Amino acid sequence: MNHTGKLLGSCAAILLSTVVLSAKPAHAQASPDPAIQAAGEKVFKALADQDVDTLKSMTVKKYAKKLNKDELRPAATGPKLDLAYDGKVEVRRFSDHDAIVRAVFFKPEGSDVPVEQTQKLNVYLVKEKNGWFIDAPDKKEAQYDGNIDAGFFHNGAFTFCPNKGLEYLGGHFGGTPQCLSTAVCR
Repeated sequence: MNHTGKLLGSCAAILLSTVVLSAKPAHAQASPDPAIQAAGEKVFKALADQDVDTLKSMTVKKYAKKLNKDELRPAATGPKLDLAYDGKVEVRRFSDHDAIVRAVFFKPEGSDVPVEQTQKLNVYLVKEKNGWFIDAPDKKEAQYDGNIDAGFFHNGAFTFCPNKGLEYLGGHFGGTPQCLSTAVCR
């Protein structure tokens, strides 16, 4: 084997070890708790139906008291959006104590608003003794991933904040192909 062959073999071995060592941990690839999916489906159905009583029962106590119907839709001053919830819920990220669920929830009325920027709605859930509940993420929990060095564009999305109503996280660049962030609610 000549010098070039040995060099290429060494480079391939280094590349292979880098790929193996940089793989995500097993927990990141594991399936989410089915209870997260079930809670997400129940939350989005209640949001679509504007069922405040169900939402109050699924919200952490701190915010449940003040929740009202006016917070379940975007402000009248923003883009005009129609409800477009199809019953499908995606678990965007999860851990043993919190999760973010997302659904395609809105469709803009006019053609001047990009569909990709307004159609999705995120909900931040936390695990308590009795199950998964809606909570308001702080800056750390929201895990905003926008940075100047990243190259992946993430479309905007709404976040249901039980303390503020719907908040919007605009399009931004991030360090991962998928956006795992949500708007900051507190």
